[in-house]
Amino acid sequence: MLEHSGRPTFAPNSSRSNSRGKARLHMLALASRTLCFAAVAGMVAAGLAAPRTSLAQQAGSRSQDVRRFDIPAGPLEGVLNRLGRDAGVLITFGSQVTEGLSSRGVSGSHTVAEALSRALEGTGLGAVPAASGGYALQALPGGAPSASAEGAAATMATVTVTADAVRDARTDGTGSYTAGPSSMSTGLGLSLRDTPQSVTVVTRQQMDDQGVVSVSDVMSQSPGITVQSYDSDRWSFSARGFAVTNFQYDGVTKDYDGVYDWGATNGDLTIYDRVEILKGATGLMSGTGDPSATVNFIRKRPTDRFAGSVAGTVGSWHNGRGEVDLSGPLNASGSVRGRFVGAYQDRESFLDRYRQKKSVAYGVIEADLSRDTLLTLGADYQDTDPRGSTWTGFPIFYSDGSRTDFSRSFNPATDWSRRQMRTRNVFATLEQRLNDDWRFKLNVSNQESKHRSLLGSASGGNPDPVTGDGMYLFSGDFRGDRTQNTVSASLNGSYSLLGRKHEAMFGASWSDSKTHGPWSESLYPMLTGSIFNWNGAFEQPAYPPIASYSERRRQSGVYGATRLRPTDALSVIVGARVSRVVGGDARVFSDGVTPALASNYRESGVVTPYAGVVYDLNDTYSVYGSYTSIFSPQSLLDANRQFLPAVEGRGIEAGIKAEYLEGRLNASLAAFQIRQDNVAEYVDFVDGASVYRAVKGVTNKGIEAELSGQIATGWNLQAGYAYNHVRDAKGQRVYGATLMASQPEHVVRLSTSYRLPGEWNALTVGGGVSWQSAFYGKVWNPAAQEYAEIRQKGYALVSLMARYQVNKALSATLNIHNLLDKKYYAGMGLFETGFYGEPRNVTLTLRYQF
Repeated sequence: MLEHSGRPTFAPNSSRSNSRGKARLHMLALASRTLCFAAVAGMVAAGLAAPRTSLAQQAGSRSQDVRRFDIPAGPLEGVLNRLGRDAGVLITFGSQVTEGLSSRGVSGSHTVAEALSRALEGTGLGAVPAASGGYALQALPGGAPSASAEGAAATMATVTVTADAVRDARTDGTGSYTAGPSSMSTGLGLSLRDTPQSVTVVTRQQMDDQGVVSVSDVMSQSPGITVQSYDSDRWSFSARGFAVTNFQYDGVTKDYDGVYDWGATNGDLTIYDRVEILKGATGLMSGTGDPSATVNFIRKRPTDRFAGSVAGTVGSWHNGRGEVDLSGPLNASGSVRGRFVGAYQDRESFLDRYRQKKSVAYGVIEADLSRDTLLTLGADYQDTDPRGSTWTGFPIFYSDGSRTDFSRSFNPATDWSRRQMRTRNVFATLEQRLNDDWRFKLNVSNQESKHRSLLGSASGGNPDPVTGDGMYLFSGDFRGDRTQNTVSASLNGSYSLLGRKHEAMFGASWSDSKTHGPWSESLYPMLTGSIFNWNGAFEQPAYPPIASYSERRRQSGVYGATRLRPTDALSVIVGARVSRVVGGDARVFSDGVTPALASNYRESGVVTPYAGVVYDLNDTYSVYGSYTSIFSPQSLLDANRQFLPAVEGRGIEAGIKAEYLEGRLNASLAAFQIRQDNVAEYVDFVDGASVYRAVKGVTNKGIEAELSGQIATGWNLQAGYAYNHVRDAKGQRVYGATLMASQPEHVVRLSTSYRLPGEWNALTVGGGVSWQSAFYGKVWNPAAQEYAEIRQKGYALVSLMARYQVNKALSATLNIHNLLDKKYYAGMGLFETGFYGEPRNVTLTLRYQF
């Protein structure tokens, strides 16, 4: 059921099956399963047959292996933690040994001993093999380290970096604008340079520097991403010209319908370590190939020693916010660690009569059940409660066909209009090292979401330009409960073939999502009086119950990929996924007379192939190419009340990547081409329901460039440019299925921070620029009695930041957004309305760390 339709969009007694040739698909599925399981059996049998070695033997073996490291500069303790986890070795040192010391990081291919040596350069410390395996830190003769380093031998057992779990790419506490390995694309845990697709990572430091606290905020400043507003509480994200609908949390995909939203686009960022954005299709890992991007929110994890912070923010429009973050060991040995993060925000808006309250809580515990086993248990909760919520925006045309010019503070919502969104997640992860080469991971999660949207918005119609008469209310009562259970298991490791070492990954996933709630009739009463005098006063109607609704979606799949290394310079990645998707909805009417209605769809044996190649030109540059398959079932209906066929297509990408300054700075340049069939486009609103059509031959050709990391001491930067040319088979612009707007062809994002040297090093300054070219909305012109293209010309939003480190623990950060106070459409085309972006606003944050 679409919130803006007033009636559910379902097809009576309809069903859909895969029409692409069942015999061919079943044969492909059978062949893929056979190959996957045969490969798993052979590789795992060979791996598990190897005898388990002692920790000392393991460390000795690992120390001779040459591997690629991509660890940015930062505090020495954080660099050592990363190095130990990436290499799978023990590094033992005292908690005071690394205090106040920094490292320039490690980049390139090295043995463990070489990597440690590079990480410790200039610190006055060295690493020596420990009798029990791994390494211990000690002071170098004449190195003049800190006094605490001289006592390393007496205290080095205080902190132990076991690092035998999964590779760690955490960014919290590193102060960096670049990150380590990511498994989003292939599940193999590759560095950004080794991944044959474009990847953007927004680190914790970037989020803090930019003063962004919500998902819509961080997306609007991410390279290659455009953000458009539905209304006061919902946003649409796009990449490579198409809507972003794949959202993951710690790699687990959650359902997103793009309409009710369930608070996804307004989620809070305080519990996350980083946000990873993989451009292009990810059908191998997520099950459906979405050609735009997949967004992965990585939660914060416990730290090895106690750390904490509290923060308070005040800002424009009575914005008040508080945060707390506590982390550290929960027992004497440090084998059990925990973290708690909480936030509360109460703010108003540039819109009249709008107010939002938000509560966030997150807790996680890690337990080393053994040196080979890590158990993680966690839960998070978010409650978002806005008042004065709009349902769409303001009319763009007057009744005579001229353009409206409402003030940015105009709020079409009634006084009683509101949305309530509540989401709870619980999850458990078990990570097991099977031997030196293979690791197993099991993840189980449950998400429960509730929403109630009691909406009234004076957004319907086209007012008289003189009197303001002629408007009506969009109003309705929408409620729902959703539960999603997800289970996934994966096996990662390496194997030898023809005298060379290769990597492989195999996995399976299953998810079950159920939604249910009451369905009431939406009402559209006429307003009395002028819209120019609107103050939100309107009696709340009673919404007659019509039916109860239920929706269900089940998805399962098996997948596998391998990274072949024919030579030291060449990597070839091949993989495939076999998926099954089953879904449907039902309506049971309240009058006891109208027959119940149901619709169903099923896609089985869908094979999603993946292929990628990376070639290292030298220690700095690599070239790559990749092919991804696109397949995404749809639940939208055409004029005959039938489901639209699944979106199908392909994506091809090629480019060059680079690592500068020993991996502290990453660069990429990519060209891509996407072709899709059956892309949904909104047609009309017929008999109380939205009608769509499937557009064939939709193509997008474009380029992307990105630079991120540390370009000089104390100077961090993330900059990106994207060009997208999206057209249908007739060469016409393609508009969104819900928000009838095109995407800008050119997008530039830039954010930077610089810590002043010398006596001024307590001050960090920075800012950003977000520029995009023109985009178009398709809006009904009542005078011409036809749809018109409304152009929002290109614009740039400028932001500034300054942070002063009062002392070692206390800092103050000032952020100014939309410095030039640009007035612009942030969204157009949702039921002939528009929505403005935020005017200039300021926040001041005090943070105390301990």
